[in-house]
Amino acid sequence: MRCFIALGWREGPAAALERWLDQTRAEFPELAVTPAENLHLTMAFLGEVSLELAGAAGEAMALSWASEGDGWPLRWGAPGVFPSRSRPQVLWLGVDDADGRLDELHRSLSAALRRGGLPVEARPYRPHLTLARLRRPAPDRDRREAILAHLATLPPLPDSRVASLILYRSFLGGRHAVHQPLRTAGMI
Repeated sequence: MRCFIALGWREGPAAALERWLDQTRAEFPELAVTPAENLHLTMAFLGEVSLELAGAAGEAMALSWASEGDGWPLRWGAPGVFPSRSRPQVLWLGVDDADGRLDELHRSLSAALRRGGLPVEARPYRPHLTLARLRRPAPDRDRREAILAHLATLPPLPDSRVASLILYRSFLGGRHAVHQPLRTAGMI
C-alpha cells in the first residue's frame, strides 16, 4: 500500500482556498491543481508499505500524539515554490511554526516510525500544503512569471485547528489521487 501520515484538522484551509484553487485551475491549464478535498499537510511519507508496517505506523502515530491532547491552532505562512522561482515545479503554502510545536511532533513521529521499522525521509522537514504542480513541458518565462504573480494572490487564511494525525492510503492513476483514511490518532 502507498501510505503517508498527515495532520488532521477541525478547521482546515480547504474552504478558504477553494475559490482560489478553482480560479487557478481555470486560468492555468499547465498546472495540476490540488483539489480542495485533497489538501493535506504531510508529516511522513511512507511509500509502499505492507499491512503489517501500516499497523506499526498507526502505533507510532498514537505514541506521538499521546501528549497533544485536543490539538492546537496552526497558523499559515507565506506561499512558495519548489525547487526555485526560476524553475518552479510545485506551488505551496507554508506554515508559521514559530512555537516549534509542529516540528516537535514531526521529530517525535519520525523517531516512533524508525523504532517501528518504517522508512523515514532523511531530507529536512519543510511543512507545506501542495497547491499545484507544473505539468510538462515547463512554461516559458512570461507564463512562469504570471504563475508566480498569481501565487501571490492567495487569500489570507484563518488559523486551522490541528486535531489529529491520520494514516492515509493513497491510490494513484485517476484524474486525481484518492486518499483513504486508514487510522486516526487524536480527535476526529
